[in-house]
Amino acid sequence: MADLRMLEREVEAFFRPLFPGEDKILVFGDGKSDQPPLMLIGEAPGEQETIKRRPFVGKAGKNLDEFLQLMGMQREEIFVSNVVKIRPTAVGPTGRIRNRPPSKEEIALFRPYLMKEIDLVQPRALVTLGNVPLQALMGKVTVGDMHGKWHTACNGLPLFALYHPAAIIYRRELKEVYEQDVCSLRDSLTIQTQK
Repeated sequence: MADLRMLEREVEAFFRPLFPGEDKILVFGDGKSDQPPLMLIGEAPGEQETIKRRPFVGKAGKNLDEFLQLMGMQREEIFVSNVVKIRPTAVGPTGRIRNRPPSKEEIALFRPYLMKEIDLVQPRALVTLGNVPLQALMGKVTVGDMHGKWHTACNGLPLFALYHPAAIIYRRELKEVYEQDVCSLRDSLTIQTQK
């Protein structure tokens, strides 16, 4: 845990000067930080995550709770993080600040810290939630092609690709696919992590 706190301080020291005058809140990983069975990786925090300084607590967090229920796990048993540790925002047509996907530059800046975080947590397997984390660990692939199956991440760890829980909010037709994928992950996790 002390090593993760040191990494967080390193990330803060690097990123604070990049946003002078802005109150960019860094949201770090959360959960079992010593060899959990799974490390779930999303793309970036949203508004609720920056308020609570905890990943996956907004609308997508409710879908994450469904994921855990299907897996028969508690959030405390796994580690949850994001590739990008700040909330990427844009101003919408009404002048309201809204979430946006992380840029390639943001992903590239944060990726080395994600890799260090994975090394420190030492999960037995990785689960990517959406294209951003999948591509950060696997290169130019898409979740549409990779979901529901085990792969080997760039660091040699077993990786299971899932659609992002928020995708189900906007594309209801993915709910059944997502649930099937989670059940496949659950049923194959023990075998995969014992190889």
